[in-house]
Amino acid sequence: MEYDTQKGFNLSVIKILMGDIAVRKGIRIRARGACPKCKKPFLEILNNGYICLEHETTPKRFFLDVWWKGERVKVYSDKAGNILSSYDLARDLRGAVETEIKNKTFDPTHYVKRKQAGFLVPLLMERFHEGKKKHIAPSYRKHYARYVAILEEFFTSVDVREIRKIDIINLQTCLEVTYVTPGTWGSKTLKNCMDIMKTFMNWCRGDLEIIPTVPNFPEIETEDPLPKWVHGEDQLKLFDTVRDEDKPIIGFLMLHGCRPGEARALRCKDVDLAGDVLTIHATFSDKEYREKRKGKRSKPLPVPIHPEARPYLEAMVKASHPEAYVFPNPRTGQPYTQAALLRVWNRVKRALKVEGIRLYDASRHSYASQLVSQNVSLFTVSKLLGHSNTKTTEKYAHANLDSLRVEIGKLSLKAKVVKLTVPGVSLSDGDGKNDE
Repeated sequence: MEYDTQKGFNLSVIKILMGDIAVRKGIRIRARGACPKCKKPFLEILNNGYICLEHETTPKRFFLDVWWKGERVKVYSDKAGNILSSYDLARDLRGAVETEIKNKTFDPTHYVKRKQAGFLVPLLMERFHEGKKKHIAPSYRKHYARYVAILEEFFTSVDVREIRKIDIINLQTCLEVTYVTPGTWGSKTLKNCMDIMKTFMNWCRGDLEIIPTVPNFPEIETEDPLPKWVHGEDQLKLFDTVRDEDKPIIGFLMLHGCRPGEARALRCKDVDLAGDVLTIHATFSDKEYREKRKGKRSKPLPVPIHPEARPYLEAMVKASHPEAYVFPNPRTGQPYTQAALLRVWNRVKRALKVEGIRLYDASRHSYASQLVSQNVSLFTVSKLLGHSNTKTTEKYAHANLDSLRVEIGKLSLKAKVVKLTVPGVSLSDGDGKNDE
């Protein structure tokens, strides 16, 4: 039997009491390193800690030694990546791991730090964003990148496998307090940001197969404001103010209701003079030409040529190469840029001293609203605008109010002998005296 004559300890007994021989089934707490003075391993006082009896030093780091499904797993940190810097922390984590093993929910990759890093939201979000970039419209990329950065900051050091519905609710609350309440965002912007997070979670489940399910996301109600539009007389005043060299593209937008980016991208080969139709199948997003209309499921859109636009289109098509753009900027010879078209429209607004009317309002919105006000069916307007269903077109139904006003204006009481009275109130007969 071993005996230390200097300290009087029976080392064999101490080792047994301290757990050096007694082995805990399943999970052991172990000390990292050795005594800095004698370089000998620390001894464990079971459930109390590790110590070097000779020099009374204690370790600074610990880990869990887990035997799981016939394999040895070393756990050096908790799920948040916090190192086990004390015996108490290691003991608490051991209890949590034991519970997970009992419930058959234990996953060692949630704890092994070098593996865990691969599941952190910021790292995965970066991969997700990189793959999405080519599918995002150039005009939207800056906003999309900002939303991604906000999500990465909120979920810093969070393992995507640990995200639950409460975390999604907390995200929405944080966004509402930080951006919506101060008036920086509207409900539509909030929904866009939350939708990116939902798409990311679906990507983790479907593409990467690292999460079994996607948490439920709260429904966010968005209020689409009624589209602004102008009546025919006001639209004509706006058009007359446009410089002659810019009237072809502005007039085309007002007469056909397509998006500015679609008009900018229109080529001579897209115009069928014989069939009296043109086909919109491309658009400019910022400065990038895209061989596709806006919308995930958008298809090429045939549009009848308006008689008033035909002379210009006919002259342009006959005099130009099929690949030439129908509406070149007369100042550059190149297609109008978004900024150039904005300058054209701002000049019109300054001249007429009008504010709050965008080119989109005076063209596409006015095109649709004027047709609806003339009792053209929503189905027909939907087809002309290229909407995939009439649900999107219903926002123009408000224009029917104008036609209703015309109809009720036909009613009159002037030719009838009718005396209107309000119970309990005497109405003036027009001479300043009250009726008796």
